[in-house]
Amino acid sequence: MTSPASALQIMAHPDDDLYFVNPAILQGLRSGTRTTTVYLTSGDSSGRNPRPGQRGPVTEDRAAYGKARQNGIKAAYAAMALGDRTARWKAMTLTTAAGPVAEVYSLTDAPWVTLIFLNIRQHGTPEGPPRSLHVLWREEAERVPTLVLSGGLVREQHWYTKDGLVRTLLQIMDIVRPTVIRSLDPDPDRLVHSERFPQRHDYGDLADHCDHTAAALFTWLALNRYPGPAEGRTFTVEAFRGYYNERWPHNLGIRAVAQKELFLNLYAAADGYDCGDPAGSGDYSVGLAARMTGWVQSTAPRHPGGAGWLLPDRSGRLTAFAVVSGQAAVWLETQPGSGQWRGPFLLGGGPLAPGLAVCLSPDGRWQIFAERLSRLAADDAHTREIVLLEQTEPGGGFGDWTSLGNPSAGTPHRDRHLGGPVVARDGLGRTHLFVRNAGQGLQTRIRMSDGTWGSWTDLRGHELQEGLAAVTAANGHVDVFGPSREAVFRWGHKSLNEPLARAPRFRLAPSAGPVAAVLQPSGRVMTVYREPDTGDLLAAQEDAPGGRWAEPAEPLGGRGGYGAVALAAGPSPEAGTLLACRSDSGGVAHRFLPGDGTWRELSAEPLGGTFAGAPAAAFDAEGRAVIAVIGADARLAVSRQAEPGSDEFGPWTIVG
Repeated sequence: MTSPASALQIMAHPDDDLYFVNPAILQGLRSGTRTTTVYLTSGDSSGRNPRPGQRGPVTEDRAAYGKARQNGIKAAYAAMALGDRTARWKAMTLTTAAGPVAEVYSLTDAPWVTLIFLNIRQHGTPEGPPRSLHVLWREEAERVPTLVLSGGLVREQHWYTKDGLVRTLLQIMDIVRPTVIRSLDPDPDRLVHSERFPQRHDYGDLADHCDHTAAALFTWLALNRYPGPAEGRTFTVEAFRGYYNERWPHNLGIRAVAQKELFLNLYAAADGYDCGDPAGSGDYSVGLAARMTGWVQSTAPRHPGGAGWLLPDRSGRLTAFAVVSGQAAVWLETQPGSGQWRGPFLLGGGPLAPGLAVCLSPDGRWQIFAERLSRLAADDAHTREIVLLEQTEPGGGFGDWTSLGNPSAGTPHRDRHLGGPVVARDGLGRTHLFVRNAGQGLQTRIRMSDGTWGSWTDLRGHELQEGLAAVTAANGHVDVFGPSREAVFRWGHKSLNEPLARAPRFRLAPSAGPVAAVLQPSGRVMTVYREPDTGDLLAAQEDAPGGRWAEPAEPLGGRGGYGAVALAAGPSPEAGTLLACRSDSGGVAHRFLPGDGTWRELSAEPLGGTFAGAPAAAFDAEGRAVIAVIGADARLAVSRQAEPGSDEFGPWTIVG
């Protein structure tokens, strides 16, 4: 292993990781990162697992179906880690903190790869409640049973209470000591179902499976009590969308989709492979149809965050901000342009969702905005809020966190559907805070130059994805870009004396995820985002500062990947604008505009094979471009341009 990274995935069912989290897991496995995945339920579903070519009625056998899914997921992990689906596993049991016994398998030739099966019955007992995880979370059942699998390691049924499941997850975290923890989506979007968006597998009007949501909420509840990997080390968290993927522009290119599909086909034994277990060799219902669901074609973080978390202070000293160990954290350059760093310094505020929005006040004080998961409620009356932390003076310490509320506060079952914050400061010194609201529109709150905050204002819009971008133009106007299902829209000032409004004639081709925006050295505003179905980048910009926008957006190429794009404007037109984003391999692809059009890449292998969230980009006090990420090891990693004007970047400097 090349990194101290330890990755822990907590999934509802065997295959959730393959559909919704990959390629992140695969990238870690290929780098030798310690990897543990926990499956809360046995995934027994209807208990029917029709074999390829089978005709006629299929007998219900939940115990066999659960075991077949175990066999399939073990084959997929063996292939991802070792390139051999038949690789041997060492089997053992784990008596959990709550008393039930779990099944544990580690690859014999790669013992740092472990799968843990709690085997909670997905649909309860025949006479009991359906959707075990869901009813356990909502406290509609005091306890839920496990399933004894055909030929499994555990031969008797056990029961989990809500507290017992949380204590079990904490026990596993203590054993694994993860530096990156990946969950499913704790707050799936609400969706009006229609002929275009049928109910399919969703639960109620939430756009996901209720087991996915409950598994995520149990994970986040346990995270609130997880002290971290010990020895002063930190951890980072990522949550991934589930069935959301089928209804929004797909964000992965052909290569990444084919790779995800390959391991799903191995999990399904779609080629007719027989492992010798009479229970079955995989989840035959997946077959060769994994792509038909629309879930494979995207990997969508629930909290994509922005890429503007690496910024210079008034002295030119670069400062990095991120969420680690559930708190805001800051890293500081020791001197402007030195390339030497101190940190992380933890600033509290938790439990915070991944991703921060940061800006400097007119007098040079850092202001940090975040989304806090303030309450995880059994009755789904969750509390999410935007919070703010400010420096007490330039270069000084920070005060106390304050709440800026939630546009949907007090509205039952809508509070939780809050997007992460985006901020910009206009030419009059006012701070504009933007969020995606529960109705998937744009909401704003403005802090006046005297420090007072106005109320939340609805700027409207519809079907916005997560991943807004805000930028201050050369004339002091604020532009906001929002990716909707059908197009990228823009809101802006006509004058600083008027409120922001959506530009009625601005409509760019759809984005496959977050958008980014930057004020270029030329004084023109540019927006960059990913093209659906390719992962490549598209760019649009003004024809002159404050001028018209050229349409359509122009292709910039790329190296695949998903997530937000980092943009940094150089100190001069000759320095250009730096673009950096995740690649298909899990590294950081980068190029300069205008430049020669060549994409280059920084490998994330030393960081655990990939990184959390989105990269950030900036130029230092010496005019050198800088790229930063938070690795899977939860440490800040910084790579600096060899010299101004060079296309090459130096090796990662790892901090913390």
